[in-house]
Amino acid sequence: MYLETVNKICDDVFNGKPTEIIRNTVGLAGYVYTVVINDTKYVVKISDDINLILGSTYWLNKVKDFDIPIPSVIAENLSNAPYYFVMSFIPGKDLGLVYSSLSKNEKKIIAKKIIGFQKEIKKLPMAKGFGSLNSYEDFENICFSWEESLLNDINRAEEAIIKNGIFSVEYVLKLKQIMPNFKEYFSSIKPEPFLDDITTKNVLIHEGKLSGIIDLDWISFGDEVLFLGLVTMALLSMNADLDYADYLKDEMKLNEKQVRALKFYVLMFCVIFMSEKGMCFNQTEPMKVSEEEKMLLQEIFNRYYEELEL
Repeated sequence: MYLETVNKICDDVFNGKPTEIIRNTVGLAGYVYTVVINDTKYVVKISDDINLILGSTYWLNKVKDFDIPIPSVIAENLSNAPYYFVMSFIPGKDLGLVYSSLSKNEKKIIAKKIIGFQKEIKKLPMAKGFGSLNSYEDFENICFSWEESLLNDINRAEEAIIKNGIFSVEYVLKLKQIMPNFKEYFSSIKPEPFLDDITTKNVLIHEGKLSGIIDLDWISFGDEVLFLGLVTMALLSMNADLDYADYLKDEMKLNEKQVRALKFYVLMFCVIFMSEKGMCFNQTEPMKVSEEEKMLLQEIFNRYYEELEL
């Protein structure tokens, strides 16, 4: 879609056109390309949404000196659409793409590193509110409570489920019915920074080892257990084993209340996964859902819902 734009960006930044352009279709937000200039690879990210690019460059620059393997920003355009930035290339594939080939020990080592990165990101100060923020000055997306932040995500999922018509909205209503049971827990959460989207994607694996963290489009402020809920749901949706999620949980040393909250988060992300079926994101065609996928998501929801009902 943006091949001409990519060529122009490379001309502006490197004074030459790339010898190779590869479209990366793994992500759901923005358009990402790997380009080769003078035998060196770079990554170009393009979006019509300035906040997506602004958030990426803002946080990459904020944490560039942290002990986290992230790409460095080489150039950016925030003045006119399409907005973009160019960053260094990190070799590797998303964790989800290589998960089945990893040994238990490799998964355990990766989990330990990821929790180390979560501790490292806490060097950032707390925000004045909750949610996934493009910057500390992102007053548009900030929420006054952790519960409000979660409810915003659930409401967005509800709207999409109704619009797409693939799953029953009853799943959202059931989720909302049990949400008040966690009111005390949610009110205890502080707006501490954590990386919410380093799951089966955005975690690069090269030759069985963690090589980098990508797509820091935002930093989330709130309950770090949320990220484990997304990891768990992602693995469940792949019909994969939960070894990696268990290793993460061991590293996090969750208490009883956090374990229960984790189940709620898995349920919440199950609803969000349902809501994404039928959406286009950065593809030309909507995401299709087979009967098997539909049944799997419904089974996951019912299993975790029953556990929380007990």
